[in-house]
Amino acid sequence: MKKSLFTLAILVMAFGNVSFAQRTAHLKSNANVNVLKHYGIRDETTLAPQTATWETTDGEQYRTTYVYDEYDYYLIMEMTEIKDDDNWQNFSVLNYEYDFSGNVLEILAEMYLYGDVWVPDAKASFSYESGELSEVIYQYWEDGNWMNETKEVYNYAGDVTTILFWDWNGTTWSSDELWTYTDDGMGTIELLVQYMEGGAWQNDERVTYEKQFTGALISILYEDWVNNAWENEQYVGYIYQPDGNDKGVAFWVNGAWQLKYQFEFDYENYNAIHGVCLEKDDDQWIPADGDIEMFYDEYAAAKIFYGHEVDMTYIDLTSLKENTQAANFKVYPIPAESEILIEADDFQKAEIYSITGQKLMESQQNTVNVSALASGVYVLKVYDKNGTSNSQRMVVK
Repeated sequence: MKKSLFTLAILVMAFGNVSFAQRTAHLKSNANVNVLKHYGIRDETTLAPQTATWETTDGEQYRTTYVYDEYDYYLIMEMTEIKDDDNWQNFSVLNYEYDFSGNVLEILAEMYLYGDVWVPDAKASFSYESGELSEVIYQYWEDGNWMNETKEVYNYAGDVTTILFWDWNGTTWSSDELWTYTDDGMGTIELLVQYMEGGAWQNDERVTYEKQFTGALISILYEDWVNNAWENEQYVGYIYQPDGNDKGVAFWVNGAWQLKYQFEFDYENYNAIHGVCLEKDDDQWIPADGDIEMFYDEYAAAKIFYGHEVDMTYIDLTSLKENTQAANFKVYPIPAESEILIEADDFQKAEIYSITGQKLMESQQNTVNVSALASGVYVLKVYDKNGTSNSQRMVVK
């Protein structure tokens, strides 16, 4: 790529030790072959990561805990810690906010400063049109204000998806890169990356994804535009064993492919539970740092960690759902302005939570004043006299 993205690197840094070079394919939003349009929608029957622990070759250890909304199963927080003198210390956090359709509205990254202080670092704000992602704006925190950094604009035309990247120059947006995805419907997706120079789009990189009929990746070919022709640069091949998959990364050197990195995985019920990265040194394979793709849900999804070794555990999201016999309740008005009225059998109390799970209010009355709440989406939890509960989302305007 012609430019690195500071803001997006910060968002990705919540996952641990990151360098621009290794993260190029993942820096710009989730604009990749696996996610082109929808964000955040979660199938209630799928498994999802619960914890991830990984280590780099220089001994740095990280741990991420994934927190999900117990009502809608959405990922709402990723808390990452770093190991220091055998103790886990806060490092960074990603907070997710959704709309009622399950689309991500905002991802907020915060970094931890010693002294129990969390500070804003970067955020991504998402917009939608007709249910499709239309725009993402990235900002970074500086001197108490959010500053624009980059913007993505999405357009869909049949099997072609384009993403136009813009840079903020302090006063206006200027076009930077154009990504064009073309899906042939037969398992091949091509990504053409172009940059703006001299008032025209210039070829930069081409990426070709080959997938099985199941959707699992077979290979990824990277090519660079050199002297008005495409030149091989990198090849990633996936081999699916009965108990999992291996991955090899080869580079084009002197007219031939040379295998450079090898990734090995252990699987349990199609979920990667252990992964390692190795680098070829003469005739030996030695520990190395790289992007370790931990596939799960029968290879339908993946989390990527930069390091030498990673371990994952998973959770059945349906187990988060409360087993409750509480009577159904109704809330008026929707959306709320100054107060809400709750109609429920054997009402005991009501609680209001932020979208990230922070308890904000509690009331023993079925009329609740919400005028102190900022405009936004909240979770209303209603208890009956037996202590069981039901919950639903509510909007305050």
